[in-house]
Amino acid sequence: MKKNNIKPDKKPLRVGIIGLGMIGTKRFNALQQMKSIIVHGIFDVDTTKSAALADISKISFIQYLSYKDLLADPAIEAVIIATPPHITSKIVRDAIKAGKHVLAEKPLGKKTTDAAEISKIAHRSGKVLKVGFNHRHHPAIMKAYELFKEGVIGNIMYIRAIYGHGGRKGYGSEWRMQKKFSRGGELYDQGVHVIDLANWFIGGFDQVFASTRNLFWKESDLEDNAFCQMLNKKGQVASFHVSVTQWKNKFSFEIFGTKGYLFIDGLGRSYGTEKLTVGIEEELGKPYKETVHEFPGEDISWREELIEFERSIAEKRKPLADSTDNVIVMKLLEALYKSGKTGKVIKV
Repeated sequence: MKKNNIKPDKKPLRVGIIGLGMIGTKRFNALQQMKSIIVHGIFDVDTTKSAALADISKISFIQYLSYKDLLADPAIEAVIIATPPHITSKIVRDAIKAGKHVLAEKPLGKKTTDAAEISKIAHRSGKVLKVGFNHRHHPAIMKAYELFKEGVIGNIMYIRAIYGHGGRKGYGSEWRMQKKFSRGGELYDQGVHVIDLANWFIGGFDQVFASTRNLFWKESDLEDNAFCQMLNKKGQVASFHVSVTQWKNKFSFEIFGTKGYLFIDGLGRSYGTEKLTVGIEEELGKPYKETVHEFPGEDISWREELIEFERSIAEKRKPLADSTDNVIVMKLLEALYKSGKTGKVIKV
């Protein structure tokens, strides 16, 4: 295995990756840029994927024939699980039972009860279980959260968000839009990121309303658009629209406070340059003083998420976006789907 120039006094974390689809490959690529974590081995049911990565990779690793073989390797301390939702829960359970720390794709669990049980298992084991809400690690979002906690915009009144893309040829037939593999469509795929961010900033949502629709991808049995509202007892509201008919990729997360606002636009690459606009009130009724922070370049959220994962293991602490946060997201997600089905406001 190639040397990674690790400082002698710091032992690198050895990880295994299970699942080499789009997200698993992104995480693998991010790991190649790191020195504190070493990819010890990988597994995917499609062996051509691991073989292809071995051909182009800058690092050496073991290609396992099953995920259980990977979990049985005592050299692996942590695993990254990026598999389709219908099989993730079982693999996470097996990984924790095997004594591994886990970073698993979002949202984790077949239902809220399943997510809660996995959370209990992880807490009892003493192992770190981080859920892949990588949007928390985008620099504009991290900066916005820091400013919010400092009280720059006062108390949050409401959040308004849009998250969408235009799909691609055959998108309606991909596993993400098929009920036997995924437990939901666009609300489940991208909407969970908005739900998690809204919960991170204000949380405590106790009633929701949603309209879920399949407006374009008719070959799918899942929604391609969801229009949602979440409310809490403080009177705060999060309103958002997630879509696979956005046509031009878009991410917008706007936070309105009693003293100003935080507008996040873009996620890099096809979503446009990541930008945070901070508006501060100087005198009510006059234009707010704006400061714009831009974060050009590559999407660093995947690497930052891995750094946080490694640090939470080293420091033996709760990671940012852990299994408890995931349970809350699952509760809200289930309530939103119930609302979309019944057309009624649902109490959480």
